[in-house]
Amino acid sequence: MLLIWLGWLSHIPYYQQSRIITLNIKMVTPMLDKPEKTRKLIGILDAAVPFEVDMMPDLIAHLARQQNPVAIKSIETVSKVSYLGDPGGITCHIQPEAAESAVVISLTHLRVRRTLPFAAAVHDYQKHRVKKLKKQTGM
Repeated sequence: MLLIWLGWLSHIPYYQQSRIITLNIKMVTPMLDKPEKTRKLIGILDAAVPFEVDMMPDLIAHLARQQNPVAIKSIETVSKVSYLGDPGGITCHIQPEAAESAVVISLTHLRVRRTLPFAAAVHDYQKHRVKKLKKQTGM
């Protein structure tokens, strides 16, 4: 709760000065994603599962360098879609053939084939999210 003291009210009679004006103000970081558009896109992606995505070469290299390396191909199949809020956004669960567990990757690090009916919506989401991330980090 934020307390605001209005000192300049000294000319107002005491009984009126004794009122304390309070405001409930939430300090909220603006959301990266547009909630309604994101929910709609998640629904579309959920309905499309399984679908193929292209893995970026730097992502493949990064996963191979992990403490428990994961070997993934340049094209993988999404088995599930979820949402991790602002830190991760829309994520895709990918189960590589040789791995025991799934890899969860933010949609911003994947490429969806342009021939898929939802490709334009994914591209718009990625573009918006990257722009907001850059603005948030000051890059």
